[in-house]
Amino acid sequence: MRKMMTKEVTKTTVKIAKMEVKDGLPVATSLEDEILLGNVSQEKAQKAITKKHGSNVTVFETTPTTDVYEMSVEEFIKNANVKLVAIEETLKTS
Repeated sequence: MRKMMTKEVTKTTVKIAKMEVKDGLPVATSLEDEILLGNVSQEKAQKAITKKHGSNVTVFETTPTTDVYEMSVEEFIKNANVKLVAIEETLKTS
């Protein structure tokens, strides 16, 4: 049995700022970066951020990265949820 399992995951770090008007001038206040799963374009990131934070938050940068995660199979079994569909299919074919 294989002792380690790996999974490649792409995520996009989104730099955002809250836009406000102070003394008649626009001011951007940086907010904590958001992480979105997948390789997300700036337009899709803006839609997701607007939905979460409101229309006064703007996306300034999106940076996609792909990392390979590794975990022992034993640890995976301890932490993972068993998918019931797979169990039902196994029972049907038995």
